[in-house]
Amino acid sequence: MTVFSQIRAVSLREQVAEQIRTAIIEGRLRANDHIIEASLTEQLGVSRTPVREALILLEREALVVSLPNRGCFVRAFTVDDVRALFSMRVTLENFAGELIIDRLNSADYERLHMLMEQQQFYIQQADFKQVRSTDMAFHQYLINRSEHPLLMRNWQEIVAQVAAVLYVRAEGHPNYDEMQAINDHRRILEAYQAHDLERLKAENRRINLRVQEECARAIENIPAAEGKIKR
Repeated sequence: MTVFSQIRAVSLREQVAEQIRTAIIEGRLRANDHIIEASLTEQLGVSRTPVREALILLEREALVVSLPNRGCFVRAFTVDDVRALFSMRVTLENFAGELIIDRLNSADYERLHMLMEQQQFYIQQADFKQVRSTDMAFHQYLINRSEHPLLMRNWQEIVAQVAAVLYVRAEGHPNYDEMQAINDHRRILEAYQAHDLERLKAENRRINLRVQEECARAIENIPAAEGKIKR
């Protein structure tokens, strides 16, 4: 009788996709940059097959676009894209709230407080890469706590896009007050602890609308020459 199944290593496709995804989220690959397969295979030391598979995966995640006879390019988000993205985000966050508002316990609150403290530390250190990563971890924790497979899957489909447009906001607003996120998280946590679902939903709507418009303004201010794929 077989008791154990074989251990599967993380595929090359996933490793390549993660590197490209991170480069897009961190702004090392910018909107409309041409992603050249030959260059990637050389830099990553892999064959073209996992690179092509990774690009297909990232196209499904809406981080890259593939143009016939042109190749793959980093997606350039429009204002409409941003508004659609954040309307979906608030819907998912409010659904998670409905599922977990009476389920969170002291260990959950301790973990969420710790993430807020970490984020504040990174703000003080001006480590904005970690600031954004910890910010997303706060929201990810609440989504995961739902243990709802379709909710978590839909969240994973948008989370990298959210991270990418938050980088655009950071570039467009270099003096942005990152402490706003700490205050937002505090209000969210207070609503959870009060078991006040309507208050939680109102906070999620307010926060997402504000961030949506901040990202939209940053995109509107991108010079027209940077908003087109070079031909």
